[in-house]
Amino acid sequence: MKPEEVLRQALEIHAPWQIVRMRNDLGKGQIDLWVARESVRSSWFFGARSEVGQGNEQVWRHINIGNARCLVHALPPGADDQPGLQWLGEAKQPFSRALARQIAGMFMEGITFQAICSLLDIPVAELWKFKHSLDNGKTNLSGRRMASAEPAGSGVPEASDPVWERLLDGTINIEIRVLSLKLLLTKLREQFSLITDGEVRLLKTHEMQRYFVRHEKLLGHELAQLARL
Repeated sequence: MKPEEVLRQALEIHAPWQIVRMRNDLGKGQIDLWVARESVRSSWFFGARSEVGQGNEQVWRHINIGNARCLVHALPPGADDQPGLQWLGEAKQPFSRALARQIAGMFMEGITFQAICSLLDIPVAELWKFKHSLDNGKTNLSGRRMASAEPAGSGVPEASDPVWERLLDGTINIEIRVLSLKLLLTKLREQFSLITDGEVRLLKTHEMQRYFVRHEKLLGHELAQLARL
């Protein structure tokens, strides 16, 4: 397999889409890729003479290449051509779908903002913008199921249990004695009412479930009610 084919496979850039240009001199520890349909593919992988359209070109931060940041430049295709394109990002959002799902998975596991920024070399401002968009139902993650680890030996219902969605959409109510849980539930219910994407809703149910796992010893009264539902 040729090096360029390995790179396309690693970055999930599949035919008829091709990498038509690449530069590594636009930022320290940064690789910029231009992606276009095969019809405008360069005859030489590293050549800069390819005719890449400049119209409404957008740039998304994609998954890292080793320790280097990867930025994808492309003209967004029509809506019918977009499903499954993991290197593509949402309009006005900084991350590709693949990176967005990677970050969402880290949120789901309870990894802190600071740790995500450090691990992925992401500016805090960009991560806040992405999180705000998720919380307000402006970014979708649907496509692939996000894997999640379930806590072992816990008396808390699994994150996939329907009880969490019912709690967040207001279908069920429980008596809450812990103030921090009241505040969290109020916030998540407000966000949940704005979110229509199934994967982002799943992210919120995981956030609720993770709170119960962390504070299980303090939430016996609330857990007993959930167990009866």
